[in-house]
Amino acid sequence: MKNNFFNFLILILILSFCDTSAQVIKQAKKDSLQTITKQSNSLSKVKHYLNLSDKFSTVNLDSCLIYAQKAHAESNKIKSDSVYADVYNNLANSYEYKGMADSALVYHLRALSKRKILGNQIAIADSYNNLGVAYDQLGKFKEALYYYFKALKIYENQKDLTKTAMVNANIGIIYKQQKSFDKAYFYYKKANEIYVNQQDDFGIMVTSGNIGSVLIDLKRFEESISYSEKAQEGYEKLKYDRYVPYSISNIGIAYDSLKQFEQAEKMYQKSIDLHKKYGNHFETANILNALSTCLIKQKRFKESIAYSNESLAFINKTDAKKLLVSQLQNLAKAHAGLGDFNTAFSYSEQYNKIKDTLFENEKTKAIFELETRYETEKKEKDLANEKVKVTQRELELKRKNMLLYVAFGLGLTFLIIGYLLYKQQKLKNIQLKKESDLKAALVKIETQNKLQEQRLQISRDLHDNIGSQLTFIISSIDNLKYFDLAKEKLNLKFDSISGFTKNTIIELRDTIWAMNKNAITVEDLQIRIANFIENAQLATNGISFDFVKGTTGNTDNIFSSVEGMNIYRIIQEAINNAVKYANATHIEVTFSQEESGYTFVISDNGVGFSESEIQHGNGLNNMKKRALDLHANLMITSKTNEGTKVTLKKQQTE
Repeated sequence: MKNNFFNFLILILILSFCDTSAQVIKQAKKDSLQTITKQSNSLSKVKHYLNLSDKFSTVNLDSCLIYAQKAHAESNKIKSDSVYADVYNNLANSYEYKGMADSALVYHLRALSKRKILGNQIAIADSYNNLGVAYDQLGKFKEALYYYFKALKIYENQKDLTKTAMVNANIGIIYKQQKSFDKAYFYYKKANEIYVNQQDDFGIMVTSGNIGSVLIDLKRFEESISYSEKAQEGYEKLKYDRYVPYSISNIGIAYDSLKQFEQAEKMYQKSIDLHKKYGNHFETANILNALSTCLIKQKRFKESIAYSNESLAFINKTDAKKLLVSQLQNLAKAHAGLGDFNTAFSYSEQYNKIKDTLFENEKTKAIFELETRYETEKKEKDLANEKVKVTQRELELKRKNMLLYVAFGLGLTFLIIGYLLYKQQKLKNIQLKKESDLKAALVKIETQNKLQEQRLQISRDLHDNIGSQLTFIISSIDNLKYFDLAKEKLNLKFDSISGFTKNTIIELRDTIWAMNKNAITVEDLQIRIANFIENAQLATNGISFDFVKGTTGNTDNIFSSVEGMNIYRIIQEAINNAVKYANATHIEVTFSQEESGYTFVISDNGVGFSESEIQHGNGLNNMKKRALDLHANLMITSKTNEGTKVTLKKQQTE
């Protein structure tokens, strides 16, 4: 989870804190108009507006921005660089609090230009840090890290430990977003140690929250919940209500990762409501996406799509491309889960297009090069301080030359190694893509071959069974020409041929039904069996039928056309036998499945039989043959006057 909110918390350290309790804010609203009316000096009005903007920054972002804009309008009457610097900085922070990073960036750059004129190094470093925050929000990590390291260099030179800790925490945030969690933890730890040494309770609380966030990515979820709950308590105690939802969302993510989805959803919804309350569009969209992902894990795809679409409205207000990437990915997964693969593919293409431009390899490489440049400059500074103590100019020159050659050689070596690694990785990625495409093509061909084999097998069944039955019908009709039968016998013969023809038509329809399907589900079988049972009920009196589908185990069962046809024929033959011979009053078909396989049971309450006393006809033999083709076990259990049970059981194979 991106913890961009800590940028805002750290940023507050460079501003002048005012009492933000509810009583003070209420009084400020009541007295502000009267105070401004009494003031005739524009500078006093600017200061008052800035003060009000700071007060509202933790309780009402709309009011915070309104007063910042009023201060800006009043500052145009003064035309002072120092006033403009303060006003631009305040206005940029107000836009940033509302997640409007583009507007914040414009005014941070203006504040920086004024502060450079004034020459205040700490103020310049503050603007560099603020620019880093704004670029971070826009997903421009290279630019963000560039300004953070510029700020860090000045803070260290000026020995400002508190702000050194602050910018270290911000650098940690960038590495966390780049999924370099060990580096993120390293910079968070550096910041935390400085705050501990300074006995800065607020800084300790903030960086503890940072550490709690990165512990999620390090899969130490129980510790993360503990840290995040401490951070939440701290913010509530200090009345920083606007920052409470960040800790709550981190708790939600930890519960989500522990698969405690009910707790996770409660935390996400609470965080979303609070972000909406304080007008933070960026984080509202961010947590909506997290909730959408949580629902996908639970296969609640329609709810996930609804939250993803809701997040889009907030994403459009912030122009945050990295949130759009997450939203498109969730929409693709959810639509795929619903079986809407065309829509899923469309969202997937949009996701890949934006992701490629946002997280390309060169950008990540440039980020790490910036860190190397900063560390190199720092080392060169330390070496320069050592050389001041050396009085011999000749030795100093030799050392400088040696360092220059070494630095050049190392730089050239790293450059060559980096280029070779890049080329090797690029070739590897191309090879992997080719292998993936080949595998996909082979899978597609294999699937088509299997379908063709199934259709050929059904065609052979159609030819062997239906063909022979039609031949018998034709032969029976032809034979009637050679016999002088009485009308009654002739009618009986015609009735027999008619019944046989009807059975042939039914079997033909069943075979065509199987041929027209690439795969047959339990629901397909249920409908087919139900139709068969309905016809059986119409043709029989005094027999009730039931089809029962078990509720345990996996219900997403898919059979091939041949498997579905064989299962259906076995069930059909078992029911026919029960109707014809069992003298039953109730026939039940039951289906159940566990991870180990599936089971169909056809049972009746008829007269039963002793297996040793009957002869196996074509019906029973066909059932056994079809079970053999299914690689399934067919068991027939019956006792006289205790009914009959036919069990078809198939064990899944790896």
